Amino acid sequence: MSSHPYRYRMLVEYLNPTAGSVKPDYAEENAKESLAGKLEEVVKHLPEVIAEGWEVNSHSLSISQDTVILTVLLCRPAAS
Repeated sequence: MSSHPYRYRMLVEYLNPTAGSVKPDYAEENAKESLAGKLEEVVKHLPEVIAEGWEVNSHSLSISQDTVILTVLLCRPAAS
């Protein structure tokens, strides 16, 4: 049986934009702009947290209750 040619890892970032009891309403423009700004900050530091040799394969953005979840699938060639 042959082995898979790539190794995979998940990188997950959680953003909780709720301030106290105030929950964001993403239908409002200022809430969307705030979320976009926070996501921009996360994306800027991603190269610092991704280890050498790993590459972004795909990503996903979802919202669960009041938490925004950015999931990044990383891959690299498996060692021979």
